Amino acid sequence: MELDDLKKAWQQGKKQSLQTPDIMQLIHQKSRGPIASLKKSFRRQMTVVAVLLTTVVITNGRQVESVPGHVLLFTYIAFCFAVILGFYLNYRLTERMEHMDQNVKENLENYVAQLQKRLKWQYIGARLVVLIFILLLEILPLYFHARMLDRWHSVSPLVRFSAYAAYMLFVFFISRRVKERKFGQHLRHLKEVLTTIK
Repeated sequence: MELDDLKKAWQQGKKQSLQTPDIMQLIHQKSRGPIASLKKSFRRQMTVVAVLLTTVVITNGRQVESVPGHVLLFTYIAFCFAVILGFYLNYRLTERMEHMDQNVKENLENYVAQLQKRLKWQYIGARLVVLIFILLLEILPLYFHARMLDRWHSVSPLVRFSAYAAYMLFVFFISRRVKERKFGQHLRHLKEVLTTIK
């Protein structure tokens, strides 16, 4: 009887150890796994934004002549630097996640919560910047003349505001999909791992 109980307990322990992932192995996976994937995504996003910023500055920097053009260009540059900084801070956080040795579960829970909060605020911030650009496009021509903006303001307000609404919807859905594909699924995987450890 005792031998049967011991065998049963051993089989349950074996089954549980197969179901519960090794958190240290998960953390130290360099090529794949949720932390490595997050790190790669943040690095890639920094590169993409830096390339876009460089392209816009090189192609449009010398052509900007009016005050509205300078305001829009420098707002765009500031926005890109803020995005790069945000991704860099998230990248550094994933590096810290990779090098955890003590209090792994508690630290990982904190890091996952921090990343979720940061991504939420970055997501909100990106939409606010789109609104700021729309406001600048509407307000700047009231005080300064620029050929491009004057041409845009000669279009019917109904068409302009419909275009703004369509663009906002596009940004809303695309940014949600990108956020989920690049970051959300990996954070969810980490949270699932944490629940199995409890």
